[in-house]
Amino acid sequence: MPLQNTFANLQKVHLETFGCTANVGDTMKLRAILRKEGHAIVAEGEADVVIVNTCTVAKRTELNVIKRLKELKEEGKEVVVAGCMAAAQPDLVKSILGNEVTMVTPQDIYNCYREEQGLDFDGVISVIPIAMGCVGKCTYCIVKRARGDLRSYEPEKILYTVKSAVERGAKEIRITSQDCSAYGWESLGIAKLPELLEMITSVEGDFRIRVGMMNPFTMIHILDELLDAFDSKKIFKFFHVPVQSGSDKVLRDMNRNYKAADFVEIVKSIRQRFEDSTICTDFIIGFPTETDEDFFSSVSLLDDLKPEKVNITRFSPRPGTEASKLKDLLEREKKKRSRIFSSLYQKIVLEKNNELEGKKLPVLITEKGKKGGVIGRDPAYRLVVLDKDLPLGATYTVRVTEAKSTYLLAEIQNVVFE
Repeated sequence: MPLQNTFANLQKVHLETFGCTANVGDTMKLRAILRKEGHAIVAEGEADVVIVNTCTVAKRTELNVIKRLKELKEEGKEVVVAGCMAAAQPDLVKSILGNEVTMVTPQDIYNCYREEQGLDFDGVISVIPIAMGCVGKCTYCIVKRARGDLRSYEPEKILYTVKSAVERGAKEIRITSQDCSAYGWESLGIAKLPELLEMITSVEGDFRIRVGMMNPFTMIHILDELLDAFDSKKIFKFFHVPVQSGSDKVLRDMNRNYKAADFVEIVKSIRQRFEDSTICTDFIIGFPTETDEDFFSSVSLLDDLKPEKVNITRFSPRPGTEASKLKDLLEREKKKRSRIFSSLYQKIVLEKNNELEGKKLPVLITEKGKKGGVIGRDPAYRLVVLDKDLPLGATYTVRVTEAKSTYLLAEIQNVVFE
């Protein structure tokens, strides 16, 4: 059924999003599609229908989504379920909301969206997907069932969307997909990520690009060209490269297609090229085949490389995946390992941030703070909080006054005119 028909009778729609930046991008597309069809995007209290764009990457996220769907059902709201849960776990959705529930998959959104509709966004941040799906076959991942094999969007269409967003006031462009460094892999005739970034940075306007997740086994093949492309003032020196484990045995069991040494090479190459940069990585703690020795290989990797940002996830088996067939570790063991790992990471990141106290940084103001003030990003995409009501999109030189583990507090020195 065409997506337009799904929403044919809707008038006032509220959208909620769970999960990754790619999901946020899909929500922006949904908003554009709905506005094009004449529907109003409203607050929940005014809505005839609530669309929940779901994520099911981990058990905890799945439970949060289920809780929200049940709340909306109890409130008597008409609910449309979009996103990865609709694609990968439709029976679960039906068990909560009934067999007649309307579901919209990421593929449905992809089929319906047209670039000329533009991307709907608030403030100065625009999220622009560059592909759907991936080339990997990780044994623990349910997202593959939801988004399938890699389909890279045409560069011309991506450029059109970027130009449109910049013309409408976007100052931060978040480029996203399940694996950005795999862009163009499925086609000989399409640009690869370094070429795409060079095209995007050539777009006129004052904006910055944040590149999303890049997996080591696709990134390492284009590393030199990619670092050349990153050498632009328009690109934040932010590298999200999920390693998942420091044990080569566990990486094989995960079917990640690289070794820990490949990740080390990537990180060292980045830091050699860009001294002031942010390495963001992910670790899965407690994979079923992870022994104590494997775990401490991850601890050693963390301690040796000291990445600036780490996402730590305790393994949870996802239905239909190869890893779900393995005997799971005891939850208390996973929690113990997670506490050890988190404690070391908190120590590392606080020490790194403390070194920035007193330093002056150029910062682009991108968001309003939830408790007042504003949030900005420096060239390495560090999160900087300012206790002032400042205009979004403006750039200031600030001085770091205090370091926290996840952000920096700062005060204005002067406005930067470019």
